[in-house]
Amino acid sequence: MAGDWIKIEHGLLHKPEVMQICDKLDIGPHEAVGHLVAFWVWVDQNLSPICPQVAGTKKGLDRVVGRDGFTTALENVGWLAFVDGQISVPNYDVHLSNSAKQRAKDAKKKAKQRVKPVPEMSPPDGDKIGTERGTREEKRREEKIKNTGGARSTIETPEGVEPQTWSDWQTVRKAKRAGPVTVTVMQAMQREAQKAGISLQRAIEISTSRGWQAFKADWDWQDKASQTTTSRYDELTKD
Repeated sequence: MAGDWIKIEHGLLHKPEVMQICDKLDIGPHEAVGHLVAFWVWVDQNLSPICPQVAGTKKGLDRVVGRDGFTTALENVGWLAFVDGQISVPNYDVHLSNSAKQRAKDAKKKAKQRVKPVPEMSPPDGDKIGTERGTREEKRREEKIKNTGGARSTIETPEGVEPQTWSDWQTVRKAKRAGPVTVTVMQAMQREAQKAGISLQRAIEISTSRGWQAFKADWDWQDKASQTTTSRYDELTKD
């Protein structure tokens, strides 16, 4: 009635209901699953949403599944109902009906669709395509580095620094061709500001007013006429 196959869960062997059936009948889980398959095939052939129950006897169903007492064990775990000579299966539509089978098919089909197949190719073609792809990616990386002045990691306005102060310092650095400010540069600036006992905001303000690309705590930053210090910094940062 419902097709020529049945749906079985992967974890059936370890279900608590199967363990209870095994204990009641003193059999192993693999043997219990074999009897269950025989039972569900019978259900698949005799029940349907239109005919959800059918007349029968426990002994007759035990002979179908090949084990005395199996019908009673199924009743005990809630997988079979036997009332007034009528056999029915709780939650039949969830696992054994046509709609349940169609849901299983659809789920399997969708799972296959989610897996994109990798096209097969001969080793020479594979090497060629891999090389071309790698060359393109490397070229894009080089162009990105070139467009950022050679810096691999630049940052936005740091926390605690006014946007205008940050912008003014960027102008100073650009005039000196210092390039973008990287995370490494800012970490060094922060350390030097802490050594000098001032905020990062103040260190950037001083660097901007002196025309410095960076800030050093041991420079004469408190003296406005600091030509010697500026010359020293330029010498240190050459090349």
